[in-house]
Parts: sequence; C-alpha cells; structure tokens
Amino acid sequence: MIKFSFKSILMTMVASLALTTGVGAIGSFNTNASASSKTVYDLSEWQGRLTNKKAKNLSKEVPFAILRVQYGSSYSDKTFKHNKALLDKYKVPYGVYSFSRYNSSAAAAREARDLYHRAPNAKFYVNDFEVASISRRHSNAATAKWVNTLRPLVGSKKILFYSYLSFMKTYASQALSKYDGYWLASYTKNEPSIAHVLWQYTDRHYSSALHKKVDASKLREQKSWFLGTVAKKVANNDANKGQKVENKQGNTEVKPAATSNDKTAKVVNLAAKKATVKKTDVKNETAKKATVKKADAKKETTKKANAKKATAKKTTAKKHVKKAKKHVKKVTHHKKKHVKKSVKKHHKKKHVKKVHHKKKHHKKHVA
Repeated sequence: MIKFSFKSILMTMVASLALTTGVGAIGSFNTNASASSKTVYDLSEWQGRLTNKKAKNLSKEVPFAILRVQYGSSYSDKTFKHNKALLDKYKVPYGVYSFSRYNSSAAAAREARDLYHRAPNAKFYVNDFEVASISRRHSNAATAKWVNTLRPLVGSKKILFYSYLSFMKTYASQALSKYDGYWLASYTKNEPSIAHVLWQYTDRHYSSALHKKVDASKLREQKSWFLGTVAKKVANNDANKGQKVENKQGNTEVKPAATSNDKTAKVVNLAAKKATVKKTDVKNETAKKATVKKADAKKETTKKANAKKATAKKTTAKKHVKKAKKHVKKVTHHKKKHVKKSVKKHHKKKHVKKVHHKKKHHKKHVA
C-alpha cells in the first residue's frame, strides 16, 4: 500500500486548488456566447453567407441575431434572404436593421416601408442611422417620420434606434423618444450610463459558431422583451429635465425614464391614429390640389384660346387695312392717271384749235 505523507497530501490539495482557480480564470476571459447568454451578433454580407453547420451552431451560441436587410432603399443586402432562410430552419429568432441613407422625410418613410416589405416576419426592427445624409435642421423630423411610418405596419413589435452617442445627440435627440429603445454603439471600456436596451461594445468578438470576429452587443433587457410585445419605451427628453447623471467617463448625460405598458400602448395607438388622420389629410390635400390644378389648367387653356382669337382678329384687321390701303392707292393712282389723261386730251384739243386758228389766219392773210 502506498503511504502519503502529510506534506504530499497538502501539496496535492494546493495543486488541486490552483488548478480549479486557473480554470475559473480562463472561463472568465472566454468571449464565446451561448444561447442563454446576453450577447448577440449583428450580421450582414460583410460576414458572408451562413452554412447549415454555422446556423446550427449559432442557435446554441446566441439568444437571437440581427440581420442587415438594406443600405438605404436602393441596395438590398446580398446575404439577407439566404441567411434568413437558414435561421428560420434552425429556429434562431432574428431582428432586422436598415442602414439609413435618407435625405428627406419622404425618403425616410420609403426606407421604412421597404424594410418592412423585405422582412415582414422579423421579430423587431432597427433604424441604423449613423452617417449624416441629411442636414441637422431636418434630421429629427425625418428620423421621426421613419418610425411613424413603420409603426402601423409592425403593430406591437419593437422599433429600435441605433447610433453612436455623439451622432444621436447631434442628429436624432428629439426623435429618439419616438422609438421603443436605444441600441447604443460605444466601443469603450466602461458602459455609458444613458438609457439603452442594447450596448454594442465591440466589433472584434470571436464567434466559435462562425469562426470569425463579429460585431457583438450586450442585452440590457430580457430576450423576451425584444421578441415579445412593447413593454418599454425611451421617454421624451422633455420629461427628464433635471434628471442628469454622470456616466463612467465623467460626462453628463440625460437619462430617459421608461414608461408604463399602458402609456406605451396609448402612444402606439395615438401614433397609428395620427398616421391614419395624416393619410386622410394627405389624400384630401392631394384631391384639393388636383382640383385646383385642373381649374388652373382650364383657365390657362381659355386664356390661351382668347389670346389666339385676339391675335387672329388683329391679323384679320391688319389684312383689311392693308387691302383698303391698296384699294385707295389703286383708286388714287387711277384718278391721277385719268386726270393726266384728261389734261393731255385738253392740251391736244387746245393745240389743234390753235393750229386751226393759225391756218385760218394764214389763209385770210394770203387772200
């Protein structure tokens, strides 16, 4: 039988403890996510097409994924349809985002509609507005138009706003309150304290399922919040006056408060109602403009016809005057010619008479 000294036993215990501690330390630096974790990836054609194996492994690594659908309205992501089909096959829930390029409220509305029609079955929708394509003066109105256009189409599904903090403050601080949540992009060591539902903290997270580095975000709400019904909304900045907090970088931020479910539901209903009223107003306004335009066109046609008639009348009058002048000229010329002829005849008669008198006088003198 092998005998163990107290020292050997003690050393074995220390080694075992060290090994356990080491494994724990290694585990704390493991960046791989799991389906039960709070780390999600956003994927586009830059990460390439998924395979069956990758999609299957992804289902075990993340609670859900976020796919890019379009770059503005004119460009569709090359991998979206393919990747969506594989995520559906392996039951990986997904949200979608549109990289915004709108330069007006009308363009923002078009991009929002296109996003929905290209991905009607997504669990939630995101306005990725991070590059200036519109002036500061009109950016908030256009960004609000984006969410107001999408809201009646998606119902109670979440609509998020994605951007860097500085960009959001400059171009979308007022419109942010229209969205259900803020997806904050901040590649910083410390997480900013401004209210957000997702924190994109890196673009170099290694995914074991995909075998590459990807953009990764931390959930700040439960998985069910993103995949379920509206339960939280970023409050209007006006409602948070005086509620200033200092973030971990030492900067002062306004931290919006969450609204209740009832209040959010009212906001959604009100938005839908406003959208319907606005649509009716636009329709009436369009009809009114069409009527006015038709009346103006008729008026313009009448005006042109009258002008044409007046021109024709004037031309006819000119022709008559010209003809009359020509007639007068002819008459005058004829008259002058007649007078000249008469004078010539008279002169001839007078000359003949004079010759006759001369002949008579000569005859008398000869006799």
